[in-house]
Amino acid sequence: MKLVIAEKPSLGRTIASAVGARLRKDGYIEGNGFIVSWCFGHLYELVDPEEYWDPKDRNGARDSWEDSLEHLPFFPADWRFRYDVKRGCRGQVRLLRELINRPDISLIYAAGDADREGEVIVRLVLEANMKTKKRVLRLWLPSLTADVIRKAVAEAKPDTEYDNLYRAGKTRAAVDWMIGIELTRFSSVKAKHFIRIGRCICPIVSRVVEREKEIRDFIPEEYYAVAGEVEKSGIKRSLTCKKRFGKGKNQDAEAYANELNRLPTVVTDIEKKTVELKSGKLFSMSALQSFVCKMDKSLSPSDVLEAAQALYEKGYVTYPRTNSCYLCRDEAGRIDGIISAFRKEGYTDLINKPANKLIYDDSKVESHSAITPTSKIPGSLSGREGTVYVCIKNRFLAVFASVPCIVERTQITVTCGEEVFRLKGDVRKQEGWQKFEKAQEKDSILPMFEKGETIHPGYAPVEKKATPPKRYTVESLNNWMIAPFKKDDGSVDHSDYTDEEWRDILSEATICTEATRADTIDRCLKSKYMTLNKGEYAATEYGFYLVKVMRELGIDLSVSRTVSLSRDLHDISVGKKSERDIFEETKKMLTSIMKREKNVAISFTGGNDIKSIGACPVCGRPVQETKKGFSCTDRSCRFTLWKEDSFFKAVGAKMTKTNAKALLKDGRILAKGLKSQKTGRAYDAYICMDEIDERGYIRWKMEFVQR
Repeated sequence: MKLVIAEKPSLGRTIASAVGARLRKDGYIEGNGFIVSWCFGHLYELVDPEEYWDPKDRNGARDSWEDSLEHLPFFPADWRFRYDVKRGCRGQVRLLRELINRPDISLIYAAGDADREGEVIVRLVLEANMKTKKRVLRLWLPSLTADVIRKAVAEAKPDTEYDNLYRAGKTRAAVDWMIGIELTRFSSVKAKHFIRIGRCICPIVSRVVEREKEIRDFIPEEYYAVAGEVEKSGIKRSLTCKKRFGKGKNQDAEAYANELNRLPTVVTDIEKKTVELKSGKLFSMSALQSFVCKMDKSLSPSDVLEAAQALYEKGYVTYPRTNSCYLCRDEAGRIDGIISAFRKEGYTDLINKPANKLIYDDSKVESHSAITPTSKIPGSLSGREGTVYVCIKNRFLAVFASVPCIVERTQITVTCGEEVFRLKGDVRKQEGWQKFEKAQEKDSILPMFEKGETIHPGYAPVEKKATPPKRYTVESLNNWMIAPFKKDDGSVDHSDYTDEEWRDILSEATICTEATRADTIDRCLKSKYMTLNKGEYAATEYGFYLVKVMRELGIDLSVSRTVSLSRDLHDISVGKKSERDIFEETKKMLTSIMKREKNVAISFTGGNDIKSIGACPVCGRPVQETKKGFSCTDRSCRFTLWKEDSFFKAVGAKMTKTNAKALLKDGRILAKGLKSQKTGRAYDAYICMDEIDERGYIRWKMEFVQR
């Protein structure tokens, strides 16, 4: 009899179906020579430091750490970290212990997810519960179709071949435990306020806080530009000069506009060329999260990961926690099968492209290849799963479209004096892959000018204001976490490294892994260090406080330190480094921080400073009452509900705090007993916020209620 231990019940059910196990028992499924059972994710967790101590060292009955640094820093003797069964999981552990040690079980398959975390989850169960040594094979599942599962069973390798992966996973957990628990306790005691510290949480929050500070400190620079507008056949395009004029220089701007108006504005060149547009690459998890969250701003990265994981467990997509956008060359046969399945669904314009290096590149696949649908095609899917599946499916169809997407790319050059304007636009000539996935940018329609034509833009001064830096979106923060050494413009400085060394750094030089990135962001949000609103991250006052506490206590969880650990874990997974080396480095860091005897000079007052009446509908930050209205606390956001609002005055309503709260919560209020200015009759109506423009101005509308 063979025992399969899956990471989750849903995965276990899928494997059982593939291997022919049908008889359901309490906690497992049996049949066809297999018993399939499961974990519930992590069944074991690292115990708290108190569990290592002798009871007499715990100050009697007091196990609390909130007001004492007596036992910090703490490191297990000889680096023997202890695990215990998670609360609520003891029943399943007892069942697995019985199954593992059944005399008729001769072979065990470890079927954790195909990553470092999955290796740790099942291996801990086996180490803690196997009484007599049995043969263990690793069931490595890139996707969960029945054919792939049966092939993986037939080709499974001894679990000992994954020892380095297991060591790396346990090392990561132990380092995160030391940094997270010890620095959280140390900081909280010092600050007299709970401060959650995490190896990946801190650099993420620090980055978002840094951007938020830039926005808050930004002083809008007013200036004048000179611009004109051209129109032909109903198509309008603006021409904006590069030259700027500072605040109060409106007369200089007007003089420059007059000078340009006296000169001819001529179409000096028209360049047209036919271009084949490439589709986007297949998705990694981060790329999928960025794409989906940009399309549907109500979703968070953790929502996308959860949906993709559910699709994987149902066998509809391949393993989602991947950092690659490429396929291995030996997967071409699998892709043929998927294309064949979609052709049967009516998608005929598809072809495999095994020679295309933008799709198949073994050198760019480390553990798991890009996310693709499988040949198991679902019926109707709803909600988040439906949204995520459609994105994965459409990208796959676009990548393997047999007809190219062709556009005519046009650039029109317009010259006036020393000013040169370039108008660009594409006209789609052949739909190609855009039949399956629409381009993110719409075609820009250009006026039909002729070379040598004189046009008359009518230049005039335009008052403008410089805009603050943009907040991080799901996409831009993901991009930063994947390559934190890159600058905002995408460039990198690796002058201190050879090209080969730099490629090695980038292979693991990330903030979090694909498997943990969404969960870490979720912890940042739940810890209230930052918010996610309409696809944009904003730092909270608590996030600012975290950064201040870290600075005062000398806690360095910078990008370079975090990336250094990522490289170390990679080196363990390929057998280049010892976990003891990393533990000693972590011990040295923690000891150095805690022996400085520094104190936190500031206390957290953010919760008392801002008496919020609701969230700003523009940026999501708190709204507070001021003398003249109810304004967003972000100075760069202009949203305000004015107490003397002219619309409210005109209809006989008042902008009270109660009404302001209701508007922020529901977007409308029910106003009763309003009087018509024409007839004097009383009426009831909903006053609704219809639109809010970039200046913070609100367009109101009324929905009348029949009395």
